[in-house]
Amino acid sequence: MNKNISGKTSKNSGVKGFLRARNTRRGAASIGVTVLVIAAVILVNVILAVLSSRSAMYVDVTAGRSYKLQSVTLDYLSKLDQDVDIYVLVNEEDLLTANSSNYPYYVQANRLLHEFEYNSDHISLHYVDLVKNPTFLNQYPNVNRTVTQMMLIVSGENYLALAPTDVFSYDTKTYQEEGSMAVTSQHVEQSVATAILRVTDSEHVAVSILSGQDEEDCSAFAARLSMNAYDVETVNLYTDKISEKSEFLIIFKPMSDIDEDLYKTITAWLDNDGKYGHNVLYFPNDDIDAALFPNLNALMADYGMAVDYAYIFEKDTDHLIPGNNLNNSLFDYADTAFTDDLTNKSKKVIMGGARGTMPIRILDPSVASQMLVSSENVERFDIKTQELGSVDGNLCGAAIGRKGGSAATGANSAVVAVGSYYAVSNLYLTADTYNNAAYFINMVNVLSHKNDVSVLIEGKDPKSTELGVSSQNDLSFLSVFVRFIIPGLVLIAGLIVWIKRRHK
Repeated sequence: MNKNISGKTSKNSGVKGFLRARNTRRGAASIGVTVLVIAAVILVNVILAVLSSRSAMYVDVTAGRSYKLQSVTLDYLSKLDQDVDIYVLVNEEDLLTANSSNYPYYVQANRLLHEFEYNSDHISLHYVDLVKNPTFLNQYPNVNRTVTQMMLIVSGENYLALAPTDVFSYDTKTYQEEGSMAVTSQHVEQSVATAILRVTDSEHVAVSILSGQDEEDCSAFAARLSMNAYDVETVNLYTDKISEKSEFLIIFKPMSDIDEDLYKTITAWLDNDGKYGHNVLYFPNDDIDAALFPNLNALMADYGMAVDYAYIFEKDTDHLIPGNNLNNSLFDYADTAFTDDLTNKSKKVIMGGARGTMPIRILDPSVASQMLVSSENVERFDIKTQELGSVDGNLCGAAIGRKGGSAATGANSAVVAVGSYYAVSNLYLTADTYNNAAYFINMVNVLSHKNDVSVLIEGKDPKSTELGVSSQNDLSFLSVFVRFIIPGLVLIAGLIVWIKRRHK
């Protein structure tokens, strides 16, 4: 034991002295704080791990919320009452480590798949390595094994396989020239949601597309109907019958009129032995004088409408699109019959095309009503005389006539006339700035009383740079804002700084 000069033992020597030393106490406190911090970090990680298994623990700050499901999908998932298994036939690591231009799409697709599981207690997400488990698909004999499949959606005994081309769009030119498959967009959300609809719903509404009158191709509209779980068929009523499941007949820009027998066939189908519940969607041909379609005109007249052989000449800048040649214009909603379930009612529907939109006249207001209308600052261009004429009020670009209302179901049959077949072209259906896809798919959903998914689920592009400018007024405001308001604010800020410095 150490002693000082006087021979007494120092209080600061030995173990007790060490423990009493200021440096020791500081060191112990530091160690204690470090231990507490490490314990807190471990605890937080454990809590986050538990929470992340139940909900998505990330914030989507992308402009279009590219990594989140849309509200319409979330609404559907909240009502889902059947168990669904999503089997991804690709290793998750492969999706997240792809070293190519496709990487952003793979990451986005993977995140959206997790969103399905996070937002429904009835959905389970699995990843299956077919190399390690080559017999997995044997229990699903109807899966096409001749092509590569990416996913399998299963509910009970029902199942549906999705190929990569069902989930992604590819640049075929790049594949032909370089042998690589470059992804150009993804549509995971609508593909998976549609598959879930199909495997959980035994009753699928069918849509029949009329052939036999040299009709224009409407594959873009048909594809989007298929995305929303409709069974689409093409039918020639001279040789075939409409399927029993079909509730819709689309007549799309016919080159010739239907004959009288076909007119009677369609009329009887609409009547449906007094049960009604059937619908005709008619997109007239603006290349041919409307007077040359007497039987189609009779069908229209039965439902209180007529096609006017003219074009809508819009003059209101709020209804004209940027760079417009006056043939394309924006239309307002005349009623709420097909807009209640739209997620963005502020967006308008665009119609027109190479020439314009043909007006639909209401002959019997007790039967027919307007759906889409122009502004009141509009003129009518007569196709025969090539003359413009003034109009009192607006013009109708789309209308609907209803008849029936069975005592048993209360269902009506309807004929919808749309003055522009361009309204459901791929160009307008894929333009997020306008509401064409949502409106026309929602229209079909409402007419079929299909309430599970009420609007089209759009794909999202992580590389999208669309500004969302829809009308000339929007473009004018943007131009003024960039050219005058921003420079003006910078000038004012500069003057304020200069004045303050001058008076210091």
